[in-house]
Amino acid sequence: MILLPTQGPWGHRGGGGGDDGDKGGGDKGGGNWSQRPSGGRNNDPDLDEMLRQAQDKFKNTFGGKRPTADLDPGKAILLLIFLVFLLWMGTGFYTVQPQENALILTFGKVTDTKTEAGLGYHLPSPIQDDIKVAVARNNQIDVGFTSAGGARSDNPRESMMLTGDANIVNIHFSVRWHIGDAKQYTFDIDGPDATVKKVAESAMREIIGRTEIQKAMTEGRQDIETKTKDQTQKVLDEYKSGVLINSVQLLSVDPPGPVVDAFNDVQRARTDKERAKNEAETYQNDIVPRAKGDAQKIIQDASAYKSAVMAKAQGDAERFTSVYNAYAQAKDVTQKRIYLETMQEILKNSRKIIVGDDKGVMPWLSLDGKSASRLPSQPLAQ
Repeated sequence: MILLPTQGPWGHRGGGGGDDGDKGGGDKGGGNWSQRPSGGRNNDPDLDEMLRQAQDKFKNTFGGKRPTADLDPGKAILLLIFLVFLLWMGTGFYTVQPQENALILTFGKVTDTKTEAGLGYHLPSPIQDDIKVAVARNNQIDVGFTSAGGARSDNPRESMMLTGDANIVNIHFSVRWHIGDAKQYTFDIDGPDATVKKVAESAMREIIGRTEIQKAMTEGRQDIETKTKDQTQKVLDEYKSGVLINSVQLLSVDPPGPVVDAFNDVQRARTDKERAKNEAETYQNDIVPRAKGDAQKIIQDASAYKSAVMAKAQGDAERFTSVYNAYAQAKDVTQKRIYLETMQEILKNSRKIIVGDDKGVMPWLSLDGKSASRLPSQPLAQ
C-alpha cells in the first residue's frame, strides 16, 4: 500500500516516517513549536486512521484484497451510504404462502392486496409495509364449554339457555369459520375470535328461545344449526368483520344436571301420553271410516227400499186404476177375469190332480218345471 503523507494541525508531517519526520520530539523543524500540544499523538483520535481501519475491516469482511492505494474519505463515505441504501431497499421483499393474503400498506393505509402465493416486493419501511393474513385456515371456537386433553369442561355462564316453552337446557356447540375479507378482518373488528364467539352465542340463545325443548333435543337440531349459522353470518356481515361461517354444530342439548331425574320422569310421562294418543288416533282412524261406511250403506239401502216401495205402490195404484176403468166398462167380464187371476195366483204353487171322464186320477206333470196356468183341452188316458 502507498501511504500518502498527511499534515497535522501543527504543520507536522506524520503517518509516513519521512526523513525529517517527527521522531521522538527532536530539535529539527523548529523545536517544541513543531510538536503537538501536551498529551502527544497517542491521546487524540486521527480521522484518517479511523477511515483506513474501517476500510480494512470492510475489505476483510467481504473477502476483498487490500487496494494499492487508500480510498478517498469522501468516496468511502458515499460507498458506505450506498451499501446501506441497498440493504434498506432489500427489506422490501416478502413472501406470500399459499394459504395467505398480503395487505400492502403505504404510510399505514391499505393500498393493495396480494392474493397470489409467491415472492413480492414493496417499498421498504416506513414507506410501505405488509401484513400477512391466513385466509384459508379453518378456525374453530367452542361455546358453552372448554376442551382440555379431549375432555369437555362445562361453562354454565355460556351453556345455560331458556327454551321457547320456559325450560332450561345446557347447550354445547362449536362454530367453524375462516377469513373472507383480509382487510375487514384486520382493521374493522377488534378481537375477531371473541367477536365470533359472542355473536354465535347470542344467535343460539335467540333461536333456542323460539324452540320447544323436546324439538331442540330431538328432530329440531339440524334446523337450529342452520338458523344459528345464518343469524351469526348476518350479524357479522353487519359488523363488516370479514369472517365467513362454515358451520355450526350442536354437540349436546341436555337438561341441567340437578334436574335430570325429574326431567326424565317428565319425558317418560310425555312418551306415555304420546303413545296413548297415537293408539287412540289409530283406533279412531279405523273405527270412524268403518262407521261412516256402514252408515252410508244403511242410507243407500233405505233409499233403494224407499224407491222400490214407492215404485211398487205407484204401480199398484196405476194397476188398480186400470182395473177400475175396465170394471166400469164391463163389470161381469172384469169380475170373471179378476176371479181367474186371483185363483191362478193362489193355485200356482199347488199340486194339481186331473180327473178324467172315466173317473181315473192322474197327476199333472209340468215338463218345463212351471205350474200350468190352465187345464188341457183333452183328458189324459190312463
